Amino acid sequence: MTARPVLVMGICGTGKSTVARGIAERIGGTFIEADLYHDASSVARMRAGQPLTDDMRWGWLDRLAAEVTAAPNRAVLACSALSRAHRDRLRAGAGPLEIVFLHGDRALIAARMAARHDHYMPPSLIDSQLAALQPPDPTAEDAQWVDVALPPAQIIDRAVAALAAPLP
Repeated sequence: MTARPVLVMGICGTGKSTVARGIAERIGGTFIEADLYHDASSVARMRAGQPLTDDMRWGWLDRLAAEVTAAPNRAVLACSALSRAHRDRLRAGAGPLEIVFLHGDRALIAARMAARHDHYMPPSLIDSQLAALQPPDPTAEDAQWVDVALPPAQIIDRAVAALAAPLP
């Protein structure tokens, strides 16, 4: 049986890209950065501080599922996947996923977002992301929850250990 793709999810500023890239490097997987698959109008909307609607996300999620399926090695996708419907859409196209859910204190996440200058997502969207967030069920969605207060190396270590454990 092939290993299932990995979804590293959470709101903006939780370190999804850093963690997913680290996991992919450690397991010999293919890192996929969801932010690169947004269309220009979605990026412009977010840059303007306006959250996306689900209708704006469906095509993006379908493109991501296709990339996960086409990955030459085990895919490790960094993607917000805020709601169960978003994760179900990914699963519909890519099959079952293992999930690493990055969560943490709002103030810590806001401070991290304020410190980054190379991203279109403004800190003003944290609250809309928190409002849309439906955390994954640890059992039903095979999700590991990791607090982002930990250093990235520890988060990656925990995630890699959990991914190596036998599935229930």
